[in-house]
Amino acid sequence: MSLPVLSRDEISAEWLTGMLRGKGHDVTIASVELKAIGTGQVGATYRIKLNFEGDPNGFPPTIVAKLPSNDELSRTTGKSHLTYLRESRFYQTFAGKKPMAVPDYLYIAFDEDSHDFTLIMHDLPSHVQGNQLGEPSREEALLAVDAAASIHAAWWGDPMIDTLDWPNGTKAVPPQLDSDMLFGMFWPAFCDRYGDRVDANMRTVGEAFLGKLNANYDTRQSPRCLTHNDFRPDNMLFNVDDPAKPIVIVDWQTTGVGIGVGDIAYYTGTAFEAGHRRDIERELLARYRTQLIARGVPEGDLAHIEDDYCRSAVAGFLMGVTAAMVVERTDRGDDMFLAMARRSSAMVLDHGDRALPQ
Repeated sequence: MSLPVLSRDEISAEWLTGMLRGKGHDVTIASVELKAIGTGQVGATYRIKLNFEGDPNGFPPTIVAKLPSNDELSRTTGKSHLTYLRESRFYQTFAGKKPMAVPDYLYIAFDEDSHDFTLIMHDLPSHVQGNQLGEPSREEALLAVDAAASIHAAWWGDPMIDTLDWPNGTKAVPPQLDSDMLFGMFWPAFCDRYGDRVDANMRTVGEAFLGKLNANYDTRQSPRCLTHNDFRPDNMLFNVDDPAKPIVIVDWQTTGVGIGVGDIAYYTGTAFEAGHRRDIERELLARYRTQLIARGVPEGDLAHIEDDYCRSAVAGFLMGVTAAMVVERTDRGDDMFLAMARRSSAMVLDHGDRALPQ
């Protein structure tokens, strides 16, 4: 029997009491207060304050709920691009199964017809969300690389992941959206919308990859693993003083199967301005390689890691262009997508023939 999907208004004190008791927590909740948090473009996230009746027996005073977006366009995109399905399936299939830098969740329900979902997670009130419009500190960047390694190593080369019929990039089903077709539709519209904000580097890279994205990704050679595919500061929560979870990776709506170092290239390409990236990317790539080996990945599997890194440099540019055109438009969203495209295009050009389509 499937679990019920709840709307914001249906997450009541009575329902939460029953759900938490079913998880072994001896609590009674008298009332709840929901407050929107985060900057998600496709989902709506709320912090839930729990007002207890009697002793909470150590249960924390807040939890977090994530639901579909309140914006009609973003909600439609979430269904048509399977983002709600992927995030729900990630928690059902992977979260909590192996050590990874991901949230601890209490409840996940997904409706196969509407793609509505309800995700209830433990709160991390002392963690701070990364900022896509700023730049990470070196400490934050090292934590991000370690987190990626924990996720990638957990299912490195596992043939099971390619039997799944829902992640991006799986071999079990053909791709839902062809990258060349999608980019060919959205690139002219992106240029038209943003005009002079599309700089020369962005235009050079955009024109170079028209009709060549699929072939570019086909040249990557390393073993496949579980990937995040939107691995950037906005999707990271930091608390360096928390020894158990100094970083947590959220927003699993683009969960995929692919080349792990692609998440690292996406991160360095979207998180840093060119000068800062040039100073730190070799250190981060070396750190990632070391962390994978420490987690049991065979050293021989990493023979092509640098080439795969360069071939993946365009990923952040592609996301910045396409995502801008399919979600609710906001001022911050415009700034964010343009920053992703601008930073990633500079990275592609820095790596020249190793990053450009052949």
